Amino acid sequence: MPEFNLPTTLTHVYDSLYQLSHPAACDSIVPSFIDTGFEGAVMPLSRASYDVLQGWELVILGLVLLMVVLNKQIYPRPFRQVFQVPAGVSHTNQLLREWSPMNSFIGITFILVYIIVMALFAQKSFVVLSRDVSKFNSFRVFSIVLGGVAGWVVLRFAILYVFNWLFRTRDAVDRQVTVQLSVSTMCFIVMQPVLWLLLYNPYSAYVWVGIGILAVAALMRFVMEIIETRVSVKLPSFYIFLYFCTLEIAPSVLLLTAGLRYFSKGSVF
Repeated sequence: MPEFNLPTTLTHVYDSLYQLSHPAACDSIVPSFIDTGFEGAVMPLSRASYDVLQGWELVILGLVLLMVVLNKQIYPRPFRQVFQVPAGVSHTNQLLREWSPMNSFIGITFILVYIIVMALFAQKSFVVLSRDVSKFNSFRVFSIVLGGVAGWVVLRFAILYVFNWLFRTRDAVDRQVTVQLSVSTMCFIVMQPVLWLLLYNPYSAYVWVGIGILAVAALMRFVMEIIETRVSVKLPSFYIFLYFCTLEIAPSVLLLTAGLRYFSKGSVF
């Protein structure tokens, strides 16, 4: 009859059950598990971040709001008249009798604010749609986009004054400038909440909402300019339509071409 060492056998069984119910750390059981099987060093990768908000953008948006409040408090009547232009030709007549849009503080500051807000929205749209924070989310890119938007606005006004010089249509040009000031002011005010949402929640849906607002503003400006010009210039509506098609298409195509060149080749020229 074989002999069994009962205490020793019970000890082995107990040790086995304890190891099953209380597993030890991997490096104590198989210390070579994390050391073998890799031929090279493992390099840590930085976690991707989609945070597009920066401190200087809050300063810019704060100055924009300050300009709006300042103009409303100092020039309350011109401020109201800017928003009343879409209501009809009579409101445009009243505004032009009292002050000139491009020779006033409120007109110049609102055009500058419009340029800044549109440039910031365009830059953040590039960041969100491309998901490339390191490439587009910098003050340098914002400065380039700001220059492009400013060039587009200046080109539009330059074409207006060139047509005024060619055809002696000063009243029509003043009305078109007034319409552009009114629509631009309403546009950048409506774009404010969209831009704040885009900064704190960088989703592409907000980009498309902003693009939709810009499209509605462009259509609104186009219709209003035709109506205002038809009142002051006795020309067929078809010729006025062709004139504004040229005025809208030429700056837009130039800006689009410059933007495509920059983002594809890294240079506008």
